[in-house]
Amino acid sequence: MTKIRTVNKIHQFIKKEEVERLNPLYKYVEEVRNQINSSASAVYVIQEDRVIGEWYSGVEPLANQPIEGNSRFNIYSARKSYIGLVVGILLKERKLDHLDEYVLNYLEDMDEEICKGITIRHLITHTHGLKLENNKLIKFAAPGSKWDYNGAGLSLLYKIIMQVTGYNVNQIIRQYVFDPIEFTETGWETTHKRSLIADVFESLEAPKVRLDDDTGFERNLYVSARELAHWGYLNLNKGNIGGKQVLPRDLFDLTTSIQTPKEMVNTHQNGFFWFMNENSYIDSELGEDVPAKSYQILGASGCTCLVIPEYDAVAVRMYNKIGNPIGYDYLRDIKNFGNLVSSLLN
Repeated sequence: MTKIRTVNKIHQFIKKEEVERLNPLYKYVEEVRNQINSSASAVYVIQEDRVIGEWYSGVEPLANQPIEGNSRFNIYSARKSYIGLVVGILLKERKLDHLDEYVLNYLEDMDEEICKGITIRHLITHTHGLKLENNKLIKFAAPGSKWDYNGAGLSLLYKIIMQVTGYNVNQIIRQYVFDPIEFTETGWETTHKRSLIADVFESLEAPKVRLDDDTGFERNLYVSARELAHWGYLNLNKGNIGGKQVLPRDLFDLTTSIQTPKEMVNTHQNGFFWFMNENSYIDSELGEDVPAKSYQILGASGCTCLVIPEYDAVAVRMYNKIGNPIGYDYLRDIKNFGNLVSSLLN
């Protein structure tokens, strides 16, 4: 009988050596879980090729099953870091010429007045000046003049990826990352599986597992806490696993460095969708005590993957809550999480 592989290549390489000093982090995440009324949470921390923290709490709300290592949360906008890597791959393979190439060079059927001046760089850093209203693109600012977090740029990026490759995001990321590294707890889901955790809502809506197509375009990417940490680890180590370079190092030099237009000094800073903070921007999602060169990606369910190169570390936290209760300050919470992680790893 053929043995079915249950762990990926990163999991096979890193050792487990849990430490008690992370107990305050678990306590904090549990306190926030109770505050926001999330039914499930998880923490996974890797430092110096060791899993130093793994913690689960709560239940899957539909089956009332306890959260475990293979439990998979919907990571929503955190999926953009995967899409960003696909863009990096296409740039490296010269299927996209360069970051500052105009979108209109790839999408001839778009309204020229709306898309004029917008580049790939603008799309990956939320600086395109577009928004969607009733599924229609609206221009509200000149490209490179304002930062705004919405799905308009992503919709154009999807079209460009399909135009230049003939493949969707899921197919590309599977070919280059998921299959070679043997990720088994990451995927855009179309049907219900026991490992998937339903979201709970601040509204009166019943708990739900969000399912959609598997193109990689939709908000149905489910990932376990450990495999999201492995994703962070892949980026932290710039494509190197146990001394083997599985993806080019310079690919990650590109995607995890600041790409926001240089003239936009006092605003959010992004790599290829990764959030960064090298300008001490007051509304940054990274905590004040998080070391320079760190980066993170966030999702609407409360998940985060924080990468701290200075400490050779990745910290992941997961929730399954959509919507915030009165009195809960999300920005302050995510900053507090990063600050606490940094203080415990230093």
